[in-house]
Amino acid sequence: MNKKQILKKYFFCLIITLLTTQVKSIAYRETLEVVAEFNIIQFKVDSQTINCTNCMPAGIKLSENGTIFCSFPRWYDNVLYTFGKYDNETKYFEPWPSPEANDEKNPSGFRSILGFEIDKEDNIYILDQGKIKNETAPEKSIKLLKYSLKNNSLLDVYYFGPDIADPDNSFLNDIVIDQEKQVAYISDSGISNDKILEHYKPGIIVLDLKNKENVHKILTNHSSVFPDKSFWLHIDDKPVNNNSPMMTGVDGIALSCDGRVLYYCPLTGRMIYSIFTEEIEMAIKNNKTDEIPVYEGFKKEASDGLLATSKNSLYITGIESGSIYIVNEIEEDLLRLDYRDFDTFEGNKSTIWPDTMAIYDDWLYFVTNQLNNFPDNINYNNPSNGRYNFAILRFKIGKDSSYIQGCSSFARNWGVGSIIIWICFAVIILIVLSFVLMGSNTQEEVIDKHMNLGIKED
Repeated sequence: MNKKQILKKYFFCLIITLLTTQVKSIAYRETLEVVAEFNIIQFKVDSQTINCTNCMPAGIKLSENGTIFCSFPRWYDNVLYTFGKYDNETKYFEPWPSPEANDEKNPSGFRSILGFEIDKEDNIYILDQGKIKNETAPEKSIKLLKYSLKNNSLLDVYYFGPDIADPDNSFLNDIVIDQEKQVAYISDSGISNDKILEHYKPGIIVLDLKNKENVHKILTNHSSVFPDKSFWLHIDDKPVNNNSPMMTGVDGIALSCDGRVLYYCPLTGRMIYSIFTEEIEMAIKNNKTDEIPVYEGFKKEASDGLLATSKNSLYITGIESGSIYIVNEIEEDLLRLDYRDFDTFEGNKSTIWPDTMAIYDDWLYFVTNQLNNFPDNINYNNPSNGRYNFAILRFKIGKDSSYIQGCSSFARNWGVGSIIIWICFAVIILIVLSFVLMGSNTQEEVIDKHMNLGIKED
């Protein structure tokens, strides 16, 4: 085989790989479905329909039976209910677990909910930020509540004291659960009430769900949990916040299906980070929670939500273009993670600010909420940005599930592109071996023989 023939074969494999990647992006886009769209969020309470003008859907998860739950943080006035479940038939939300539990004046109720998670036993873990409209959080209001979705009963409450979550300078954002070790990892963006960056207290809270006293906040002085001061977020060529950049620290958080790697990223910036959970355990044991080795990676754009899967893939929201990026076969060392590794669900004018994600029955669900336009540039009667203000969307991802289900038996997520590359590689190896073992054959005969063999095996 001469050099020209070898180059032709390598070029052929490269073209097939590139075409496969493009087909993936098109396939994600073509399976996009609108589960629900809203100009204004409406709740149904005792047969009465209630418009919630400043209810912006932020968090989304699905229960074992496919019920959709959403959170509505109380960052502005008139957020009547901060947590609800969606009725797909009536197209209304219902306050969950009850209107009383959503009463901000109820000392044991929900004050402001953003992040939450559902485990494989159908227990739901709900983060209460405690703060309403940038006001100081009352004592014992910053907490994690655990409910059973089987009977809507409260199972446990974990309170975070001021040494873990500061009443003025904390902002509990999202949560992941290691069900085997019974550990919760919580991202605290650390946003201060006065919005002065020097007052921020971001970090990652590590909570032992078996022992309430065993709770720690790590990386509190590490640059990876702080917003990038040089980054000004733009959407549709417009800056988010006209007077000053949007400054949000550690936001998205994800846990690998084997519980070994924790991924996280600030909202303000384009970096993504990872740490090994065994390093977290060692740092806590040695009281060196700011000395954990952190691995860096680079994303194509700023992100709000992260989600790991049972097949060791990572989904990343892209809020600048309204896209979602998919990293298959993720590496533990994120120094290799950059934009070239991504498959993409390409956003459009209807996917403004994809926030959080969930996986159910081989579909990836996500909520879009126009956080960049909320609330001043939201028209509840006649949307001025896209055909709706808020939406729950989904697209098909194939046989995969959330990290919470543990690693699948075939955890390496082999894409079609990867398979083609390995087939091409195997064929080339066979050809090389043939020259050694079958020197009497002509080159063209050997090539034809083994190329045909590769096709038959495929």
